[in-house]
Amino acid sequence: MTRWGAVLAVALSVVLAALDLTAVVVALPVMGEDLGAGPTVTQWVLHAYNLPMVALSIPAGRWLDRVGHRPAYLLSVIGFGVASLAIALAPTAGLVLAGRAVQGLFSALIGAVTMPVIGAAVLPRHRGRAMSLVLTLIPLSGVAGPALGGVLTDAFGWRSVFLINVPVVLVAALVGLRTIPRSDLGLPWPGKRLLLEAAVVGVGATALFVHVYLLPVAVVALVVWLRLPEARPVRDMLRRPRLSLALTSMPLIIVGIAALNFVVPYLIADRPAVVIGLAVLSMSAGMAVFSPLAGVLADRFGAVPVAAVGSVVAMIGTVLLLPVDAATPTADLVWRLAVLGVGHGLFAGPNAAAILAETPPDLVGTSGGLTSLLRTLGFSAGPALGAAIGVFTPTVVALLVVTALGITASAAQLRWSHRADDLPFERRAN
Repeated sequence: MTRWGAVLAVALSVVLAALDLTAVVVALPVMGEDLGAGPTVTQWVLHAYNLPMVALSIPAGRWLDRVGHRPAYLLSVIGFGVASLAIALAPTAGLVLAGRAVQGLFSALIGAVTMPVIGAAVLPRHRGRAMSLVLTLIPLSGVAGPALGGVLTDAFGWRSVFLINVPVVLVAALVGLRTIPRSDLGLPWPGKRLLLEAAVVGVGATALFVHVYLLPVAVVALVVWLRLPEARPVRDMLRRPRLSLALTSMPLIIVGIAALNFVVPYLIADRPAVVIGLAVLSMSAGMAVFSPLAGVLADRFGAVPVAAVGSVVAMIGTVLLLPVDAATPTADLVWRLAVLGVGHGLFAGPNAAAILAETPPDLVGTSGGLTSLLRTLGFSAGPALGAAIGVFTPTVVALLVVTALGITASAAQLRWSHRADDLPFERRAN
């Protein structure tokens, strides 16, 4: 039977990781003043969290293929909580940065363990609903993070932004302990090869974050990693057309909503802050309302066609934004953004359920790590694209091109969906 309590445990952990990605932003000026650190230092409070998330997602997933899901989940959330407490008590900026790096490490583990836990705790016929529920919380938490961080910082100081994690961690750990299925596997040491893989990926990720001029270093690190024996499972997974197409479409569709979350506030910057917040929230609201429906439809009619429909609706929402400018009435802007959110709500959960269905059972951890990495890159690339273009309408045009590529991948995946020689692993078992 499906253990919905385990889904709740995963959802709580995802909320923790997503909130801390954005809630700390509004606390940075106060934190810098309290610790005597300038903007050059405080910006690394964000980078120190993001770097391990990018660098360790795949190695964490590889490790999860060899460990027990319940102890790995408990390690991830408890480790995240301990790191949060350490940051809240840190007397210097250096210790804050060290704590954020540890927090990012456990956040990478949280992202990678989500898919293995759902794969073990949820029946295939319920996975669309489970994944839709969990993935809806990522953008919602991202939008809510700055507001929550601002309230906590104004009322209790910047340290409360991290202290608030502790009770949530305790609840998540208790729910996970009681609901995630037991296994005979423990938590073996990762081993030298896996640590080498993490180091190589870490060098590439660090190069990307430090400066664009270090892109060649990142490319070299990628080539070296692809030649490592530890990368073979990822290479093998990417040779499966249905799986690789689902993984390809995900960041391409995510880029759209991530970019608009960044550029819309600048487009209507002359309006009250509450209006700007409501406009951005309309995308997440559209996603939140339609994600549960998407999960039901995916479980009833198949994840791949529902995800394909979602990608098309996301394209329609993007097209509707072409005539928008700074003079567009708020209500007119909001409904167009909501259509885009509906598309993402229909796409995200079914796409993740399709990835899980296509993944070999012994590589669910690797798939979870790769999925988490691509999702993070999509959410990071969107704002970068918006900032690089700098103007709303050209940004929308660029997003049309990116979304069209995502639709192409989804359509190709749909064409593969009935091939007898490429059935999902869960259907092969039947």
